[in-house]
Amino acid sequence: MEETDRDRIWSDIQALNQWYRYTGTQAGEQAAAYIRRQLTSCGIPVEWVQYPCYRSLPGEAYLELLGSEGRIPLTPYVYSGTAEGLEGEMIFDVDSLRTDFPQKDMAARLARLSGKLVLTYDNSYPFAIAASRAGVRGILHIWTADLAHHGSIGGVWGSPGTDDLHRYPNLPFAEILRSDGEALLERLQKGPVSGRLTVRMENDIRTSSMPIAWIPGESEDFVLVSGHYDGWYEGITDNACANASMLELARLLWKHRDCLKRSVALAWWSGHSDGKYAGSTYYYDTHFEKLYAHCTAHINMDIAGCATSDLVAFNTAGVEGAEHAMAWMREFNDQPPLPPIPMDRFADQTFWGAHVPFAIMPRFNRRDLGDGIFYWWHTAEDTLDKVDLDVLYRDHCVIGRLACEFAASERLPFDLDGFITQLESRLEHLEAGLHRTFSLEPVFDCLPAVRTCAARLSAAYAADPELERLMVSFAGELARLAYTSCSPYEQSPANDRAQLPGLSRALGCTPENCTEAYFLALCTDFLRQRNRVAGQLHRLVEHCETRLTLWQLEKQRRKDTQ
Repeated sequence: MEETDRDRIWSDIQALNQWYRYTGTQAGEQAAAYIRRQLTSCGIPVEWVQYPCYRSLPGEAYLELLGSEGRIPLTPYVYSGTAEGLEGEMIFDVDSLRTDFPQKDMAARLARLSGKLVLTYDNSYPFAIAASRAGVRGILHIWTADLAHHGSIGGVWGSPGTDDLHRYPNLPFAEILRSDGEALLERLQKGPVSGRLTVRMENDIRTSSMPIAWIPGESEDFVLVSGHYDGWYEGITDNACANASMLELARLLWKHRDCLKRSVALAWWSGHSDGKYAGSTYYYDTHFEKLYAHCTAHINMDIAGCATSDLVAFNTAGVEGAEHAMAWMREFNDQPPLPPIPMDRFADQTFWGAHVPFAIMPRFNRRDLGDGIFYWWHTAEDTLDKVDLDVLYRDHCVIGRLACEFAASERLPFDLDGFITQLESRLEHLEAGLHRTFSLEPVFDCLPAVRTCAARLSAAYAADPELERLMVSFAGELARLAYTSCSPYEQSPANDRAQLPGLSRALGCTPENCTEAYFLALCTDFLRQRNRVAGQLHRLVEHCETRLTLWQLEKQRRKDTQ
């Protein structure tokens, strides 16, 4: 890190600032080509991945109030449907600030909104898709500030399969500035209002390119470092700073590649903001066997270099353990670091199914923002003046430190017992919020055997680093079960974000607050998800015990031969 060329990072940021790097556009392709040229000029091998992306790029949008002059500007959400002079009565969604919505209450809410143009504070995908199916004509979401901001109502992770096509709301959905939204709400409270809505979109399929750099180490096993190069407008802190940092990291790793025990792949994704992680998902689908057989960790860099940032925190899968994560963060925080947060499934967290156990996304934020993000996120204000080069150097060092830790260490920092404890804690939280109909007992019954097997495996790995692939596979399957609800070859729905998402869908649901048919369907889903988790845990223990026995026999054979 001491060899980092800050001037070169800044030069790369300024170069990327030339383009609005939207997926599949001429400017986006020019940015990808620039990244490739910078890598190849250093002699770094680059894979040039091209793919078809179902991309959604917002266009012009506005609302006209019937009987009034002028247009209220709007910002469409990614995957919004289109409208051209769509007229309708407007209504305020009085329930939009509620966070708990049992199925019957949601049905009643949607019945009130059906056939209307809706003003709301709810911009979630579940609301958008339910509103679309209930016959809502269009939705205007009131943003938190007077700054045009881009959001998404995409419910499909990556490119859709045939069974995913029904997950797109196809509903005009746009954001309205806070002051305009509150003024409109005031008018609605005084009496009926009708409007005319226009939303224009480019929802189409574009060919997009992605450069993937390869830094060879002693082993084919590799660490994946990634960040998206597409963004909104200039998109400087999100994500040109990360793109430039990764370029410099690639140069440094290439120079010192003889020190690497494992290889490093650095990927610049497209289709992140305007394609719901389409780029990383395409790479996953087309490189599945390579990822499954050799990828040990995924480090994601998204939003960096933000002026006034005074906090380095971690979203992490948790396989390395909380104490190890805290030790990393202490190096980069002037104050005591915040505890690591279990990974929320977002920002190209695409790789769970391939048994990639370690997933870390550092958050470079400000302590006084809490869970918030810098105000210029996803807006035209994300410009060069928002960058602090000293902060960016810190963020660059965090990513470099992590990459080197995983690529050069003799042993990977597994804390299987800590991760199992984290999983058990999540199960206990679920149990407390589930109706008595939903029992987690079969999953709890599996955990002692999983913990015993993990302890045996960890002790064996401490004695013999050749067991690393078995450790990766064991921890990777635990992580997959914790963060997905589907097979390894598919992607869970984009709104499945919490740990154990398949089991979490039943939280708060009872026979009283759901229709009979819906509750039956929920019970069916829960049983299948419970069988999936418990069954795979049983298979995991059986497989691991068999492999450990074979390892012990081979160890004894070698000893006898000597």
